Amino acid sequence: MKVFINVLIIYLTLNIYAFWRGWKTLANRGKWRILFIAVFGVEFILYVAGLIFRNQLPYAFVHFTRTMGTTWMLFLFYIIPLVWISDLIFYLRKKKIPPDRYLPEKENKYKARTFILILLLVAAMLGWGNYNFNHPMVEEVNIAVNKSARNIDSLHIVMVGDVHLGYLIDKKYAKKYVDLIMAQHPDLILFVGDIIDAEIAPILQQHMEEELRQLHAPLGVYSCPGNHEYRYEAEEKMAWLNNVAGITILRDSAVLIDSAFYIVGREDYKAPQRKPLKQILLEQQVNTALPIIVLRHNPRDLNEEICAGADIALYGHTHRGQSFPGNLITDLIFEVSHGYKKKGSTHVFVTSGLGLAGSQHRIGTQSEIVVLNVKFE
Repeated sequence: MKVFINVLIIYLTLNIYAFWRGWKTLANRGKWRILFIAVFGVEFILYVAGLIFRNQLPYAFVHFTRTMGTTWMLFLFYIIPLVWISDLIFYLRKKKIPPDRYLPEKENKYKARTFILILLLVAAMLGWGNYNFNHPMVEEVNIAVNKSARNIDSLHIVMVGDVHLGYLIDKKYAKKYVDLIMAQHPDLILFVGDIIDAEIAPILQQHMEEELRQLHAPLGVYSCPGNHEYRYEAEEKMAWLNNVAGITILRDSAVLIDSAFYIVGREDYKAPQRKPLKQILLEQQVNTALPIIVLRHNPRDLNEEICAGADIALYGHTHRGQSFPGNLITDLIFEVSHGYKKKGSTHVFVTSGLGLAGSQHRIGTQSEIVVLNVKFE
């Protein structure tokens, strides 16, 4: 409910300001004002109806309204500051022009042309961002672990983060993502949480298990929970992933793979009674002489994995900010907001993720899966 309210507040704030500016700009232009009111009114009614009545309305309608509304919010998020900047430039310019040389009609033409250029710029940014989202990259990383994994000398792992299946990332995306993952011919598939975006209803309505069950690898398919797994119906969603979708969810637990190495899945910070990593290793009787791969959703503190002796630590959550300037902000917040780092003897990788939460645009970031080519001693 908190997330729903926050989205609604942001949506209303952006729309109220944009409506006020548009209403002022279109003074003395009655027909344009009518069209302006109609566009805003229809967009507002459809989006709010899709939010409030999402469980009663057909999936296709909710998908359309979510796509429309989130795109509109991102559009306003970019266009409003650019309009402010243009207003400031025109204000400073006006102050420098002598009153007897100031021509309001000419100024209004310049303002109209500037606004059209802003519209074109934002439209181009959104087009580029949607392309980045719809064309995920395959990031490849080579890792050498200084431990023996007994009879396994190397692994070809596909790491996937932040798919966010739901109303926006629907079944057709699930199929596309599964095909991309399987095209890498993985030995092992590892998710790092946020497979499901919010409610389980759109997952069940679309029978997304039909796609996810196509994921298979000789050494298995595993995930840790993410914070979005804890939004609405947490236990039902994780049971569905485990029992229906065929993805083993590791919740503060470890599994020994082929008597050669361990995968440890950690609970998200949203989980009550989340355990320290050293306690998990002790309780699960993990043999630290073997390689240890830790899955954790949020990379806000890497030191716990490093101090516990993890050989590989994999994270998601950040989306690397998703869209500019979010990428700059996450780079400031997190020690590693995206990419590879070796810290001590631990190989760290934070993925920007495959799906998105919200608008289907990546501006300054890229959707990705990660292929880890791991060699053991």
